[in-house]
This record gives sequence, structure tokens and C-alpha cells, in this order.
Amino acid sequence: MLCAVAELIGWGGRYWSSQDYVKLDAFLMQICCTIIAPSFLAAGLFFVLGVIINRLGPQYATFSPKAFSITFITCDLVALVIQAVGGADASISFKTGGDPNKGAKIMVGGIIFQIFAITLYVITAAEFFIRYHFDKPVASRVQAAQDTEKQPVKVPRSPVSRNIQSMSFALILSTVLLYIRSIYRTIELLDGWTGPIIHNQALFNYMDALPIVLALVILNILNPGRLLFGRNAEYPSEQPPLQQTGYGIQTGHLGVDSPGDSTRMATPEPTDLKLPK
Repeated sequence: MLCAVAELIGWGGRYWSSQDYVKLDAFLMQICCTIIAPSFLAAGLFFVLGVIINRLGPQYATFSPKAFSITFITCDLVALVIQAVGGADASISFKTGGDPNKGAKIMVGGIIFQIFAITLYVITAAEFFIRYHFDKPVASRVQAAQDTEKQPVKVPRSPVSRNIQSMSFALILSTVLLYIRSIYRTIELLDGWTGPIIHNQALFNYMDALPIVLALVILNILNPGRLLFGRNAEYPSEQPPLQQTGYGIQTGHLGVDSPGDSTRMATPEPTDLKLPK
């Protein structure tokens, strides 16, 4: 939502600037908002992947879903601050007659840092899904869980629901679109304020506006709030604690009459024993 609002403000400033070429405030409004807006989209993608990791099995991730979300959202905030500082510096330079290229380079640094964070996010996500697919949990996380008796036995994988499949598909598409936009804006700003790229409106429409609009449409159709937290959202069932019988047999889902019945204890079959007289 924040991304969409910032994009609307930016495009409002861009239209204003097209009607009044010498209006500096309109130019600054559009350049700053359209550069900063996708940072909010990236933060949302980072958070959603953390939720998916928690649903499918944290044991397949290098670090916990909470640590994952905090790490990447922090990186995104850092990128956002760098871009904002660069935008402010460029704005002051334009108004005072200074050199705005310094601000542009700072904004480029923020975008490049954001691309770096997204790349790490993609690598981490790919590792998680590969480990999940082949059922290869991270050994250190499994061992740590066993040492603290939080996971005394191997927990089976949670099934991939249709909601999770749809949300993962939306994440992949949105991430690719965000990559395209970020690479374009990096090249645009490196080309300078007077370069041919920044003055090519059609290129801006297809390489900046279109990817962000498509990403927002995808995430509204395959909405995380509905798929992950709505009424029809599917949560993984918790594994029942192991129980100790009088015969030294541990039972959870094993040793019961049905896979979903964890309340009934396993008991030995009755036998006819003949005792010697």
C-alpha cells in the first residue's frame, strides 16, 4: 500500500512536471517518490517469505523466520534511508545551484545496496525451497533443536498448500519485476541528469512504471493477507509431544490407531499366556 501511494505521488509530480517544465518542486517530487516507493514493496516481499518459511518448516532455512525478516527488512530500511538522503541532497543542490550529481550518486548507492539485499534474499529463498524439496534440513538447526529437546525426532515436512504455492508464485514474479526496475534506475541515474535515458519517457514507462504496476496487481490478486492470514489460510498442524508408555514405547503420531489420533496410547496386543502350574 505504501508503495502504491508513493508511486501515485511520484506520477502526480511527473504529470505536473510535464505541464510546467520549469517547476522544480514537481521534478523533485516525481524523482524522489518513484525511486523510494519500491523499497516498501521489497520490505513486504521479505516479510512474506519469512511467513512462508515458518509455515513450511524453519528447519530448512539457514536462520529462523524472525531473524530472516528482521535482517532483510533492516537492509531495505538502510537502502531507503540512503536513497532519501541522496534525494534530499539532489533537491538542495537543484535549488541552490549546486551540483546535483552527488545526490544522484548517493541514490544510486541506495539502489545498488537494495539490489544486493534482494540478491541475498533470492539466494536464501532458493536454498530454502531446494532443501524443502529434497527434505534436507539444515543440520545445525536440527541439532540445536534436539539439544534443547524442542525437536527430539525429525519433524515431517508440512505439505505445500495451494495458498502457499500461489503466494510463492507471486513472490517469484514480483521479485523478478523489482529486479528489472532496480537495474534500470541504476543505469538511468549513472547516465546523469542530462543523459538520454532519463529523458526517454517510453523507456521509463516500460522499465520502471510497468514492472511496479504489474507487481502490485499480482500481489493484489494473490494477496498475502488473504492467502496467508485470511479465513481460508492453511496453518501447519503442530506435532504432538512424545508420550511415554508403561512399556517404554514413545508414541506421537506413531503407534496410534490413526495418523491424526495422537491422544490414544499404544498398547500391546493381548495374548493368551499359559503359566506353568
